[in-house]
Amino acid sequence: MGRKKKRKLRQEKTFTGVVDHVKRRYCFVSSNEITDDIKIKSRDMKNAINGDKVLFKLLNNYNYKSFEGAIIKVIERSKNEFIGKIEDHNDFAFFIPDNKKIFTDFFIKKNNKKTYDNNIKVLVKVTNWNSRRKPEADVIKIIGKSGENDTEMHSIIHDFNLSTSFPKSVVKETHNLLDKISNEEIKKRKDLRNIKTFTIDPDDAKDFDDALSIRRNNNDSFSVGIHIADVSHFFSNKTEINKEAEKRATSVYLVDRTIPMLPEKLSNDLCSLKPNTDRLTFSVLFDVNIKAEIKNIWIGKTIIHSDKRFTYDNAQDAIDNDNSSFSKDLKTLNSISKIIRSKRFKSGAFNFKTKEVKFKLDDNKKPIGVYNKIRKDTHKMIEEYMLLANKIVAEKINEFEKNNKQKYTFVYRIHEDPKEEKLIELKNYINQFGYKINTEEQHLSQSLNDLMEKIKGKPEESSIEKFAIKSMSKAKYSTSKEKHFGLAFNNYTHFTSPIRRFPDVMAHRLLYKYLNAGKPEDKTYYEILCKHSSKMEINATKAERESIKFKQAEYMTAFINQEFEAVISGVTEWGIYAEIIKTKCEGLIKISSMKDDYYDFDDNKIQIVGKRRNKIYQLGQKIIVKVINTDINRRTIDLELL
Repeated sequence: MGRKKKRKLRQEKTFTGVVDHVKRRYCFVSSNEITDDIKIKSRDMKNAINGDKVLFKLLNNYNYKSFEGAIIKVIERSKNEFIGKIEDHNDFAFFIPDNKKIFTDFFIKKNNKKTYDNNIKVLVKVTNWNSRRKPEADVIKIIGKSGENDTEMHSIIHDFNLSTSFPKSVVKETHNLLDKISNEEIKKRKDLRNIKTFTIDPDDAKDFDDALSIRRNNNDSFSVGIHIADVSHFFSNKTEINKEAEKRATSVYLVDRTIPMLPEKLSNDLCSLKPNTDRLTFSVLFDVNIKAEIKNIWIGKTIIHSDKRFTYDNAQDAIDNDNSSFSKDLKTLNSISKIIRSKRFKSGAFNFKTKEVKFKLDDNKKPIGVYNKIRKDTHKMIEEYMLLANKIVAEKINEFEKNNKQKYTFVYRIHEDPKEEKLIELKNYINQFGYKINTEEQHLSQSLNDLMEKIKGKPEESSIEKFAIKSMSKAKYSTSKEKHFGLAFNNYTHFTSPIRRFPDVMAHRLLYKYLNAGKPEDKTYYEILCKHSSKMEINATKAERESIKFKQAEYMTAFINQEFEAVISGVTEWGIYAEIIKTKCEGLIKISSMKDDYYDFDDNKIQIVGKRRNKIYQLGQKIIVKVINTDINRRTIDLELL
């Protein structure tokens, strides 16, 4: 068959996919039927918006570097209701949505007497998508005054389809949950209430997923317990609580509030490992010596009694100043965790370092300070024991499979190796600074860690670190047993946070069944929920980032026309993103505002280069900027290069 005929046949085929509208001029459509995303110009979008399920065709599928297509029709709308502001005119009005991925406004019909306040945000419902002018919508609710905390947070919550309340059927079920633990239930479990146990969490935490215990054995070893809230004990997979938890899949942590996966009675009460209270747990117990050599692992249902609730800060204080009856235990656990951590990195784990921005809010939830969260030894210690518990549980499934010579369905947390093209981009980028990496599979992790050591304290440290992280694949949930590249684990799961992650609830249920000689489950349900949970995790992360951007824009409003030292954090064809060192806030320098030269974007070296003067702006470079504008509605900060 000739080339032209092949091309024609392929172009006649149609596909389904989901719209990701990234720029006003074009969108991308992702489809399970085609490996790469399809670029579609705005004129070929047929009124589709971000998140819509569409039918489309390819226009140039023979060009494998850049697939392009055209939408034929919208199959399913992702949403019909939007929050934003109204631009009022005499006889009509336009609605401009807050959602930054919606690049159309909506026509609002009105009578002459009706007026709208331009500073009020409203909820509208689309009544006609196929109008010749613009989609038509009706105002159905006033949200609040633009710029106010609750108004803006509700806009973010709506944009990401987050549920702030639970259905009545779920609330009714929680009312029927028993507070008291029966003697019959206690007899089914290993009773650990006489062992000194404690929790370590952020100072504002209310849901305590995990606790630790340690006691010295007679043979210079220690018995360590990692105790996880036994969430699955309180509801089965046939309940309304479970149905809602499946749907939410994760808790969401916005700057000023938490949107929980489980109702408060479960998340903050019955499941939370509060101090001085008996609690049901699923525990990983083992013996370990001072060389961090582990043996005698036991996994099963337990009951504990937490003796102390530590924050990360006061646990660190107990370690540093030896001022607590728990100090000796904390020091021992910390020393062992450091050895476990060191072994993990020697095995090839990649040492990711990501900054977490935190805000100090006043009583009205206005930001009065911004800072980066400092990772102390206690943060690293808890992280290490949670990683260990997750690894031990995943390896237990291997044991079942080996002993019973059959596959066991389970929920894994996997992290695929970086794609070859991403590694080539990374190699090219670091080469301009004089660095090299070995991308062979057996050497890659160690080579990346060596690179991180070499750049430490250098001007290019931040930019190379960010580029390396962007080169990595995204971790996800799967029933396929694949390795976790970033952690250098052959088997890994999520078991330690069932209050806030549904995959952990699934892992608990499967593990408990297999520990009690249950037969392997069919994987269909679990694979569907793994994909859904991965999707909802990404959605939650995006919502959290938007809440941070809102607070950053709100905070920087007080600094208009002030000058700051900044570091270039991103370079694109439309401008330079810069993080202000003092306030930790990121803004954009539009390339159109750089009047001293005509600048081109070099996508290979990720830099902007002036045509006449050859001036270069690249990641990690320090610059001086002026804050020229903030837009709380769009959650943006505009900067000017000085």
